[in-house]
Amino acid sequence: MEQFFVTAIALAILTYFYTWLVRTIDRFEKKPVPYLIAALAWGGVSVIVFSLILHPIFSLPMTSIFGQEIPGSKFIQATISTPITEEIIKGFAVTIMYLKYRRQFDGWVDGIIYGAMVGFGFAYVENIVDLLNTSSWQEWGIVFSLRVVVFTGLHGFWSALIGIGFGFACYTSNPFQKIIRIFSGLIAGMLSHSLHNGTVHFLDNADSLMAVANERMWLVGLFNYTALILSIVVVWSVAGYIDQQRLRIYLREEVPDSLSTECYEALCKPRSNALAALGMSSQQRRALFQVGVELAQKKLQLSKIGEQGGSSIEIARLREELRRLGNGDWGVATERRSF
Repeated sequence: MEQFFVTAIALAILTYFYTWLVRTIDRFEKKPVPYLIAALAWGGVSVIVFSLILHPIFSLPMTSIFGQEIPGSKFIQATISTPITEEIIKGFAVTIMYLKYRRQFDGWVDGIIYGAMVGFGFAYVENIVDLLNTSSWQEWGIVFSLRVVVFTGLHGFWSALIGIGFGFACYTSNPFQKIIRIFSGLIAGMLSHSLHNGTVHFLDNADSLMAVANERMWLVGLFNYTALILSIVVVWSVAGYIDQQRLRIYLREEVPDSLSTECYEALCKPRSNALAALGMSSQQRRALFQVGVELAQKKLQLSKIGEQGGSSIEIARLREELRRLGNGDWGVATERRSF
């Protein structure tokens, strides 16, 4: 029981760190905490489905053709069977988030966040099983340091690619285009997962010395996390630039009816102190940015796919909220919650 609680808490801290890191990508339109928890939960449920149903089914052909002890069987299992089955089941979890919380899932950045949450939930449950199967605290520490810490974020990365496909599907009303974009994200997740598993399998079997194998695993982990951090920095910068451009384009017509010229110019330059010079606190500036980004996003969707799910009603609500905030009325808190 002690091992279970230590494992659950250690993994919860690690998962929270990954969640916080990915969530920083969406600077102005923070996702509600209950939705993030739901994505983590669906990711955890997908592990159970994978472990009990799909994994045994997809493993049978490999075992019957190559045999359990043949190296080729393990390699194919690692590079083909596992990536396909795991990413498909995580893709189902992302699909549930896409359909259930459609109003919150409105772009590729949202796809990254919800997709990554599903991956982190998947990794959380999978890692609990792996760590509880260790026979000593020493083995627990080795598995945690060489497997859990090094590879947990990758599950989030792979399912984030799936989420990106769903995010880009939000920008078209053509069903065929939607399917192409969603499957492109799924295939990207499978391929990157397969490439990683193939590399790890090669290193695990390249040398029988444990010290050499461990050193190589750390090198793989260092490379993976360097790439992940660089990817987050790039995505963070690109997302910020796109938000600024959308604000400039889609809020221009809100001046002066819903937004003053001064507020509009300040919104288009989020790193400036113009809003602070107007007497707005950091919380007030964030609220204005949040509503502005949401309004620009909804107007973009309306222009791309037309009226769907009450877009015009939502735009009218956001426009009124923007007018209220732009006029300095801070008496009502925004709807979204963050941590």
